[in-house]
Amino acid sequence: MKKLVNAVCLTGSLIIIILLAGCAPTATQYAPLPNDLKVAPDPGKARICVVRGYVFWLSAASVDHLREDGTPRGDLVNGSYICWERPPGTAHLVLNLGNWDSPGFQGDLSVRADKVYYLYKDALSPALKSIPAVEGQKYLAEYPKPEVPQAVSLMHAAGNQAPSPAASAGAQPSTGGGIPGNKGAGY
Repeated sequence: MKKLVNAVCLTGSLIIIILLAGCAPTATQYAPLPNDLKVAPDPGKARICVVRGYVFWLSAASVDHLREDGTPRGDLVNGSYICWERPPGTAHLVLNLGNWDSPGFQGDLSVRADKVYYLYKDALSPALKSIPAVEGQKYLAEYPKPEVPQAVSLMHAAGNQAPSPAASAGAQPSTGGGIPGNKGAGY
């Protein structure tokens, strides 16, 4: 009888954990999300997709805040991504761990027009690294779409620049100089 009770308790606990995992928050994106992430970016633009991998229980409650050239691009949680398009050039990316002012990863990404860049991080490897397009597309299909605040969607539809959340300006300590390249990233 005791084994039956233990088995029922274990099964019930597992069901609760699975149900709670379905309630996990999604990423929030402060830039317009491209309509179709399976096709090349708009002509003359590049697309950057940042993926935060899912590591069960490890760092599950923390949120990573991503800025590009000082502009907030989004908040990443376990098992999420954000994607946006930009003109070619050098993108200075800062990933703050936990809050907008915490030290985190910094790096420059040389961005070329008509390319897609997939960058990945997880709790085990907090620095951004480039991954092949096939792997990036797998994550985009597997993880939920990021939430884009209505104000960002409305501003994008009107052709204006999206607003960004309030964040204090301050020096960010660097834990890396550049984002490692991967010939497989992009189209």
